[in-house]
Formats: sequence, C-alpha cells, structure tokens
Amino acid sequence: MANLTQIERIISEVKRLEEREKIIIFRKIGEIIDNSENQQNDNVSITSAFGLWKDRDITKETLRKKAWMKN
Repeated sequence: MANLTQIERIISEVKRLEEREKIIIFRKIGEIIDNSENQQNDNVSITSAFGLWKDRDITKETLRKKAWMKN
C-alpha cells in the first residue's frame, strides 16, 4: 500500500512539471528500463541458451544421422 502512495505522489509531482521536464524524466525512465532489460539478458549464459546441443560442431550429416536414428 505504501508503494501505491509513493507512486501517486510521484505522478502528482510529474504532472506539475513543464513539458520539457516531463520529456527529460520519461527519457530517463526509458534508459533505466533499457538498462535493467540488458542486465537481465546479460545474465543468460551461453550454455543455458544453447544447452540443447552437447556438440556445437553440428553438420548436415550429424543432423541427418540423428534424425534417422530417432525414426
């Protein structure tokens, strides 16, 4: 509940700003969001992203061989 009160206070303060100041604050908020998204994406390791393949040297032949073995 306290967070909602703080948000409402911030919104009322933003409403009092001039147009140029509002643009600046929204750009800063955008930068913060972009930075937080980049930090979250940086935490993903290569192994977890490409962990499906144990062998990273994949060729058409190895894919075909694996496909034939499963069928």
